Amino acid sequence: MDKTEAIGALLITVGLLLIVHHIIFWQRPFDVADMLHHEFFEAIFFTAGITLLVATRTKRRKGC
Repeated sequence: MDKTEAIGALLITVGLLLIVHHIIFWQRPFDVADMLHHEFFEAIFFTAGITLLVATRTKRRKGC
């Protein structure tokens, strides 16, 4: 696992931890009234993490 994959996995983990945090404190995974706070960052972390992982795997398969 190289540095880019580790950062991608870290971003996905942070996104999951935000969802768990939201469930523990407010007993629901998403809150429409709080959409611009938790859910925005969850989406950013998941998207960035998945993009990094897919990009590194694709690059590795091409042999670049």
